[in-house]
Amino acid sequence: MSRAAKWSIAGFLLGVLIFLLSPSFNNLISNFAFWNAKEQFLYLTGSIAIVYMVICMLLSARFSFINNLTGGLDKAYLIHKWAGIWAFVFSCIHWFIEHWFIDICKALFELPPKIKGASTISEFAKSIYDIGNDLVEYAFYIIVVVLIVALIKRVPYHIFRYIHKIIPVLFLFIAYHSFTIQIKGVWFGSIGSYILSVLIFVGVIAAVIDLFQLIGCKHKVFAEVVSIQHNEKNKTLELILKPAEHFEYRAGQYVFLKFCHNKEPHPFSISGFDKENNTLKFLIKELGDFTKELPKNIKKDDIVTVEGPYGDFTFNDSRQQIWTAGGIGVTPFMARLEYIVSTGKKVDNIDFFYSARGENPYPELAALSEKAGVRFYYRNTAKDGRLNFDIIKEKIKDIKNTSLWYCGPSAFGAALHKNAKKYGISKKDIHYDSFDMR
Repeated sequence: MSRAAKWSIAGFLLGVLIFLLSPSFNNLISNFAFWNAKEQFLYLTGSIAIVYMVICMLLSARFSFINNLTGGLDKAYLIHKWAGIWAFVFSCIHWFIEHWFIDICKALFELPPKIKGASTISEFAKSIYDIGNDLVEYAFYIIVVVLIVALIKRVPYHIFRYIHKIIPVLFLFIAYHSFTIQIKGVWFGSIGSYILSVLIFVGVIAAVIDLFQLIGCKHKVFAEVVSIQHNEKNKTLELILKPAEHFEYRAGQYVFLKFCHNKEPHPFSISGFDKENNTLKFLIKELGDFTKELPKNIKKDDIVTVEGPYGDFTFNDSRQQIWTAGGIGVTPFMARLEYIVSTGKKVDNIDFFYSARGENPYPELAALSEKAGVRFYYRNTAKDGRLNFDIIKEKIKDIKNTSLWYCGPSAFGAALHKNAKKYGISKKDIHYDSFDMR
């Protein structure tokens, strides 16, 4: 089961648990009449929806302990995506029960009379949660638009990011509704209310951090551009930065870079780290508008904000390892090779398969691999076709007792992942980094 599926199930179960530990559950089992059941199912769907929303806010705040639980920031983005989808689904169900459900039921059968008892809630208290009802109504419609934009891949990423920035504000409206509606359900004082209130409080903290752009502030340093080399042939930019302070890093990790000419941070794997001179090296492929224009927009001595490092793609097992890289996905492996060479020791448990179109764009890989004791295989996809797992299997004798590390195009990785499991590599031994931030 994937991490996203586990978090999705956990979110659902936590929402159900909050409902079971609230007065609404007792009200439901003691009186399953139509109007009461409809009211309590509103609380159930609302509880599940707010749990997923809190998960989204926590993941977006990039807390280190959360990233550790998710297996790295890139995995957190995937969980964030699915938590957002499930929050939307249960919000829609919640909205449907509140608005259209009654009209549909009226068209199908005669509804029992709605009997209201004497209310013990003051008019002032009612006004408090009525405000929340009004706020969440408008917030829901805006979220529908934001989610549609998020799921349409053709919408440029920078537009998606700007639209996405209103989510923390919308969450604060939803949090107010989720907290104050407990007055109507007489939840306060129950265990379910305590759990829900703590979750809402945590979500609000994460939303405020996001709203005031404090995400990753503890992991940010300023760095000076000390070298820029643009390779026209390979369409890559070699960028060397010197952080203003000591930088802690493990080979294979990545950072977010924010340049002077563009205030949006972009993720890049670190391809080399000179500990003695405290410099970071990046190989940046021209893959989109931002990276294509980057050589023109930066210059030596520019100051760049470096946030990170992030990621658990750090080769931290002692098993026989299979490295597979496609195109610019070579960067974390290059960093690891440089690290191994810097130790002065050779390894004998790594087979490195690298594929790209045309001649090897990084001929130094073969020399680095030899120095590190890594068996290196290059495949020219234009001449020899794509690298696949059958080719890898020919070189590896005991493939079941290996770990697979891959970085490259998503389709390339998905095919490797599928065939790795087919040939007996355990899921926990398949490692990858994903830069799909949507």
